[in-house]
Parts: sequence; C-alpha cells; structure tokens
Amino acid sequence: MIANLSSWAQGIIVAIIIGSIIQMLLPENKNKKYIRMVLGVYILFCIISPVVGKQLNLDEYNLEKYIDVENKNIQEETNIYDKNIRDIFKNKVILNIKSQLNSKGYESNNIQIDIDENCNILKIKISEIYERQEDTEINENNQIVINKIETGINEVSIDIKEKRVSGIATSDKNSLIDYLVENYQIDRKNIIIE
Repeated sequence: MIANLSSWAQGIIVAIIIGSIIQMLLPENKNKKYIRMVLGVYILFCIISPVVGKQLNLDEYNLEKYIDVENKNIQEETNIYDKNIRDIFKNKVILNIKSQLNSKGYESNNIQIDIDENCNILKIKISEIYERQEDTEINENNQIVINKIETGINEVSIDIKEKRVSGIATSDKNSLIDYLVENYQIDRKNIIIE
C-alpha cells in the first residue's frame, strides 16, 4: 500500500516538473495557453490515475433501480400536473356556468362537474338555484338583510327576513341546457338542473 502511494506521489512530482520545464521552454505566443491546458490535463490525469486505473465493474451497481425511481418520480409529477390541469378546467367551466346563470338573473353555489382524464365533461349537476338579488345582502341563514339606511341625522337598521326565491324558469333552464350542450358537447341526459 505504501509502495503504491509512493509511486503515485513520484508520478505527480515528475508530471509537475516536466510540465514546468515545458512551460519555461515555450515562446510567448497564442498557442501557449493551449499547451498549458494540455499540461494541466496531463497533471490532473496523473493525480486521478489510481482511481481511473481501476477497472470499474458496472455489474456491482444496480442501474435499473435508479432508472425505475426516476421513472416513478416523472410519473408522479405528470399525474400531479394532469390533476392540476383538470382542476383548472373544472373551475373555468364552473365560472362559465355561473356567468351564464348570472346573465339570466340567477345564481348557484352548488355546481358539480364530472370529467375524465382527457378533460371531457361526463356530467354537469346544478342545484340550489336562486334568483339573484340586487342591492341586498344575503346572510348565512339565506335571509335578505338591508342594513343601515341613512336618514340624514340618525342611522336606522332594518332587517327584513324572508326566504330567497329558489328555482329557475323552464325557458331559462332549457336555454342553459342548450348552451351547455352546444359549448361542451355533452349529452342532454347528463345535465341535471334542480
């Protein structure tokens, strides 16, 4: 072992001495930097030669294990990416349906969409449809509340508690179904509006 280390150190010293002598003998010109680079590679090779000189046995390493792990990581990232795309698509469709309901004077916070892996819409279910209320506030008990009407001198609060009007007119329902069929290529029987 010590003999191997001694011969390795001697090889490095000889390479450095030879490299220094060659650099001193070279004239100053454009090629000197390239020759220095070659000498540096030679010295580096002398330093790492005990490691490189060994025969590497690739059978000792299970490369397939690393390839399988990498493929699994890529597959997981792809699945997460695909799920995010499907979620974004569903949210855009829900926003579009809410916009259509809003244009007809209705609102709903319960819109469910079933899609497949390729973002094809399989089923749309819209429930809890209410007439949209203008200039009023709806509290958590679905009550219309008109607050703080200013009289000029004093503030008066009036709470009107009554149920919101629920449901959708048949003509508006058919119009919405026609819109969904036309824009999302979904069968009429897969659209449920309650």
